[in-house]
Amino acid sequence: MLLKDTTISLMNSLGAQRIPFLFIISYNGKECIIKPLSEVSGDEIKYNFQGVSNHLSEVPSHTPIIEAYPLSFEAYQRKFDIVKRELQLGNTYLTNLTVATPLAYSGSLNEIYNTAKAKYKLWIKDQFTCFSPEIFVQIKDNTIYSFPMKGTIKADIPNASETLLSDKKETAEHYTIVDLIRNDLNIVSKKVRVNRFRYLDQLETSKGPILQMSSEIAGDLTPDWHDRIGSILNKLLPAGSITGSPKESTIRIINESEQYKRNYYTGICGIYDGEHLDSAVMIRFIEQQGNNYVYKSGGGITSSSNVTMEYEELLQKIYIPN
Repeated sequence: MLLKDTTISLMNSLGAQRIPFLFIISYNGKECIIKPLSEVSGDEIKYNFQGVSNHLSEVPSHTPIIEAYPLSFEAYQRKFDIVKRELQLGNTYLTNLTVATPLAYSGSLNEIYNTAKAKYKLWIKDQFTCFSPEIFVQIKDNTIYSFPMKGTIKADIPNASETLLSDKKETAEHYTIVDLIRNDLNIVSKKVRVNRFRYLDQLETSKGPILQMSSEIAGDLTPDWHDRIGSILNKLLPAGSITGSPKESTIRIINESEQYKRNYYTGICGIYDGEHLDSAVMIRFIEQQGNNYVYKSGGGITSSSNVTMEYEELLQKIYIPN
């Protein structure tokens, strides 16, 4: 069990009463914010999930500029080598390795939140802001959907789409995560199927456009799913796209190799509106630590991963989407 019994019970109770609520759950499930939407204060928490928001849009007075001070290639390679060893031993097939990168930034998290453009945006005062492109699960019409996102390339390079779709490493990574999510959805639903496989979305970033690869997986739920929201999410967490496969042993490898606390990064956030549920994986993430800021990012490591390319991808993901 990932979530506390009290957290599961609260979400189940709110769902059974059809009370709309916000949920924010950390990577390890130990920190959770569960609030009826009527009790969410815009002074403490702001969200905009695919246009559903608790605040009026604010026009930023300027564009925030962040400067990253990433860990050295040598330091990253030491973490990478731990994962590679476990891959060779067969203890994992895919591990999502992440790091925290210190930033030089003189503004506020709120300024970044107002500037960033993303499907899912979240700001918690003095803690973090997140601007995620990745859906975790959606539930509508008694169907649960997941959209795992694995595979990234710069969109402005020649033949970017063909290059990404034909890349053996990215393809293997995507197959693995789709298989993992199918297995996860089979725990909570029936008739699980892949509706769309390996489609591409273009995202605009401060470093230029990128293409990201996703798939759409769906399963059927019974009509009483509202009464079991907490129980369903508990069985699916932590998200497979930011852990790896097999999930249990890969989480151990993540703890050994990363050596830092993800906290809310790679957790999930979302809204239940009384009829439907929409949620995101909290990637693209800036955390406040006292007077300092860090950008948390990472990528999937497989047996065919190249350490130099993985390091470069890690740096490429340090951006504010615009």
